[in-house]
Formats: sequence, structure tokens, C-alpha cells
Amino acid sequence: MKPHRKRLLALPEEWLAYAESDLKLAKLGEENEDILEEQICFHAQQAVEKGLKAVLLFCKMDFPLTHDIEELLDILSEAKILLPQDIIDAGILTPYAIETRYPGYWGEISEQDVDEAINLAEKVLRWTKEYIAKPKEIEEEFK
Repeated sequence: MKPHRKRLLALPEEWLAYAESDLKLAKLGEENEDILEEQICFHAQQAVEKGLKAVLLFCKMDFPLTHDIEELLDILSEAKILLPQDIIDAGILTPYAIETRYPGYWGEISEQDVDEAINLAEKVLRWTKEYIAKPKEIEEEFK
């Protein structure tokens, strides 16, 4: 049986719920020494990816089935959706989507890397929730 490849659309709020769950998993991992740093960073990346896709859905924009955060940021930027300066570098989390999921594909991840991944995820989700709640006011704020 072939895997189902069709993207099923959901509400932006549903994507945000998944994003928030990924962020919570990352934070729980940060507090538990038995959780691998790679998996913490993976969940931070997933939170950002799902948060950005929630905004794209909210704006009724199509997006590719990708883990590439820079690609998602580019789509938002091309659509004239103003992004806060502090989330523009979120693309640095993209490698955590694939390379950290399995052993043997990554160098050492430092505590600083983990902190940076979680901080970026928090900033992106804060912006996505605010944008979906009141997009016009947010855009004016960042002009």
C-alpha cells in the first residue's frame, strides 16, 4: 500500500495547536537529561514550521510540503507579509527537521544550540498567534 501523499487542509488554529505541542515537547526535553538535544531541536524546528504554515493557511496561501523554514519565510515575504526581525533567521533550524531524527547524521549540539532553537520557536509562535489573532495591527507594528 502506498502512503497517502495528499495534503489535508486544516484550520490555522489546528496547525498552531500542533506547533504549540511541539514547543512544549522541546521545553520538556530541555528539562530532562534523558532527552537527546537532537530531539529537542527537532521539536523546536517542527514548532516553527507548523506555526509558519498556520499563517500561510490563515492567509489562504498554498505552500509546499517542505521542512525548509527559509522557503516558508520566503513565501511569506513574497506575499508582503512583514516578518519581525527577530524571526527572520529561523531558517537556521531547518537542518534539525531531517538530520537530527536519526543517529549518525549530526555533530554535537550544544546547550547554546538548544537554547537558541527554543528561543526562536517561542518568538515565531508568539508572532504567528498574534498575526492570526489580528493580522492588520501586527503588520502596521512592523512597518
